Amino acid sequence: MAIDSNAFSGSRSNPENVHIIGAGGVGMSGLAMLLARTGAAVTASDLNDSPYLRKLSEKGIATWVGSSPEKIKPGSQVFYSTAVKPEDPERAYAEAHGFACASRHALLQLITQNYFTIAVAGCHGKTTTSAWVARLLESAGFDPTALIGGTVPEWSSNYREGKGTYRGKPLLVIEADESDRSFLSIDTDVALVTNIDLDHTDVHSSLESLRAEFREFLSGALSRGGWAHVSKECDAEFVSLLQERERNIFTQTQVDTALRTVVYGQQALQVGLAGVHNLMNASLVVQLARALNIGDAVLAPMLRNFGGVNRRMQKLAEFAELMLTVIDDYAHHPHEVQATLAALASQYDKLLIFWEPHRLSRFTHFHREFSDALLPYATGHSLFTLPLYASGDKAGDYPETEKLFIPFCNPPFVHIAKSEDFPLTRNAFGDRKAAAVFMGAGLSSEFAQQYVEWLGSL
Repeated sequence: MAIDSNAFSGSRSNPENVHIIGAGGVGMSGLAMLLARTGAAVTASDLNDSPYLRKLSEKGIATWVGSSPEKIKPGSQVFYSTAVKPEDPERAYAEAHGFACASRHALLQLITQNYFTIAVAGCHGKTTTSAWVARLLESAGFDPTALIGGTVPEWSSNYREGKGTYRGKPLLVIEADESDRSFLSIDTDVALVTNIDLDHTDVHSSLESLRAEFREFLSGALSRGGWAHVSKECDAEFVSLLQERERNIFTQTQVDTALRTVVYGQQALQVGLAGVHNLMNASLVVQLARALNIGDAVLAPMLRNFGGVNRRMQKLAEFAELMLTVIDDYAHHPHEVQATLAALASQYDKLLIFWEPHRLSRFTHFHREFSDALLPYATGHSLFTLPLYASGDKAGDYPETEKLFIPFCNPPFVHIAKSEDFPLTRNAFGDRKAAAVFMGAGLSSEFAQQYVEWLGSL
């Protein structure tokens, strides 16, 4: 059975029944809330409980943990996340019983076709930048709806429901994900790109193939009568794809790393977030502000005061008596690890670096690059490794991974296999201003919370 492309346009008086499989993640949970906004009768499930699944329940959406095919309402349109495999019981049941079934790619297209969509893509920094853009538009009175890939502290959510419009359509800011190519399914009106860097090598065979997809992403917005911006991190090829107005804005936008400012014309705008990578993200925010005629009275304080999103150099706790701050960060690519550590090393005398390899495919492909990113901190800092997080990768597909990981469990690294190993870190702090930074995209955040609890017990 085919998906009804008119089901979520708001033109129907009777709500559609829709079920979301894998709704516990940050992306699918937001799409579920956007669907509910159309009047659809949404149900949602995930194999594991999560804050995002609980947030759906708080919004009045019927949810459950685990696979319960019998709970799917007859006639429902069923959508599933990229992580949901064909053998998943709910997906298998729906497909076998003639339900209209499709992936998140189709759902993204169905939803965004009804919005004026500003989509923020990039291999690094897209969560921070999409939140920054949404907060800017919120402050400027555009009242956008927004779906971000992380929790925005001011909203206590990854989702914001607004009433603003642009060019006669509801205004949406959405984080666009290249990892599964779903960013190409978004009906994009304004395409923003932070950077392009090879990752997810199980999906993207080469950097050139990935660059081709980003060119397609930009071209899609232009073909719909929209426009595009790229950050100052992007190269000349992508600048050449911009239209004349946006190329002029790009040229007039400069980054001063020494003064931590973005300069537009003669106006220097201070950026509060640490790190060169955040100056690059800010350059994209500035360009969009200029295109939308948002003045410095709104833009300047937003650049200066924006605090980021959760799990992006997020301070969890400070222990003054131990001279130690605990930080949670989402860095899981070697270039992200380098950027985070460079930003923090300028603020602290010593770093306790807790690194979690995320995905067997990524670690196997980039193990040398991870070593290059971490080993410069072997002197004067402390290196700790957390367990490999497979994230759905099967060990049998990467037989060399365990051997490649052995050097990361021996000096200068100390392996922290579980929270009971935290005492191994006790001699690494207490004599100077230090930060314990947990980096990863799997269980590293839980380790960070447990570390805070352990420190509190000392």
